Amino acid sequence: MQQSSKKPAYRELKKKIPGLLDRQDIEPVLSELKQYPAQKLLGALYSALLSPRKLIKWHSVTAIGATASRIAQSDLEQARIVMRRFMWTLNDESGGIGWGSPECMGEIMARHQGLALEYRRILFSYLAQGDTGSDNYLEYLPLRRGAFWGLARLAQGDPVLAREGSFQVLKALRQENDPEILALICLYLRLSRRSPDEFPRPDPGNGTLEIYWDQKLQSLPARELCLV
Repeated sequence: MQQSSKKPAYRELKKKIPGLLDRQDIEPVLSELKQYPAQKLLGALYSALLSPRKLIKWHSVTAIGATASRIAQSDLEQARIVMRRFMWTLNDESGGIGWGSPECMGEIMARHQGLALEYRRILFSYLAQGDTGSDNYLEYLPLRRGAFWGLARLAQGDPVLAREGSFQVLKALRQENDPEILALICLYLRLSRRSPDEFPRPDPGNGTLEIYWDQKLQSLPARELCLV
């Protein structure tokens, strides 16, 4: 009887979450979500992460970051399990694609320094192809874009730790020509406080980039992210 009473509550939460996330202002929603048990909430947010609606998907990244950080404050090992879940989805052996996983990793680490200290190098390893190949390099462009977004988000939360990814970024600059990734590298270099003399900014072109930043979907000239 106890098990059956829990299932409807979870189904109700899973149905409710997309409507909550489909709002422009996520801050009141984050406060509301704190009333739910974190583990149950994460399950519903994982589903929302796959939404075809961009705002719901991106707000779920924010909510997952906030929830995982909340878990880490009381049970760091459970938060590590969350991080390992995202790492597993990006592993070829998982059989999945890992939509939203690198973004969630970056968001979580931007909010919790302890997890950033443990997992930042995993995120860095997704960014560039090594000379002899890399087991972790994300060949699929949409996932790699997510990894660079996660890197920029980490730089926003902890510029000092994010600077440790500079070596991989330098390799990526020799390999990448995708305007979105180049713009995200610009954003990373700005937020990690690298001067243009130290790291010349790439040119992402004169197109417009749709980016989720500061918890809002925005359309910006790509070159605007390169301005010091």
